Amino acid sequence: MNFLDFNTYDDYVDSFITLKDVRYLRNIQVERNLILNGCGKNCLGGLLTRAQFEERRDQAMLLLKPRGLFGVYNFGDFLNNHDKVLQQLALREKQLIERQLSTVIYLQMRCHKGLEVSSFIDLEQSLRESRFKTAVNITDWRAVFENTKKLMPGKHHLSYYAWNRNRVQYNDSDNFRVVNEGAHSLLLKHTGDHKIICVNATCKCPYSRNAKRAMYPSPVYGYVIFFDHIIRRIN
Repeated sequence: MNFLDFNTYDDYVDSFITLKDVRYLRNIQVERNLILNGCGKNCLGGLLTRAQFEERRDQAMLLLKPRGLFGVYNFGDFLNNHDKVLQQLALREKQLIERQLSTVIYLQMRCHKGLEVSSFIDLEQSLRESRFKTAVNITDWRAVFENTKKLMPGKHHLSYYAWNRNRVQYNDSDNFRVVNEGAHSLLLKHTGDHKIICVNATCKCPYSRNAKRAMYPSPVYGYVIFFDHIIRRIN
């Protein structure tokens, strides 16, 4: 059993409820009480107490985090400035690791030649590849949060647009597939719950409701747009 699949203790208890329980009892609170009181045969597997569940879940979380010289850390732990964009990135890291959230960010910067380039970036994949060194083009996220290196658009991201050439290229990521539809600038389909996200700021289509859009200013990165998609669990 993966304890990270449960956001709360109630979710964990609900996993012991069977289809037969739902058909006969038809009341979620009654079903939970029966499980908690050990009245049902479902509890033969050994139901954990709330404290035991929290302990097991914390242990599972630790396994996802690398151990550095000073113990367990996230990259956001190295944030040492008041950049609002970096603060927002750090706030999302835990939810991204737990797969509760899937975030795409839009970033526009000047490359070393002084030309403008932009990308849509799968944040969870970028952080994971940096943590486990599983890709060639990885971002040094510790240095990004310490403000010694900049996060930059790249040709390996979901999209890469060179403004001087008016040329764009797309790539699928672990979490998103690029969907080509002429009526939209870019659609992204989440590989987990298959929800489609529209990143066109002026579009009012139903897909635009599948992600919360927010923009934050930064003295280093200008205005960065965050598209936060709450992952729906597929039964």
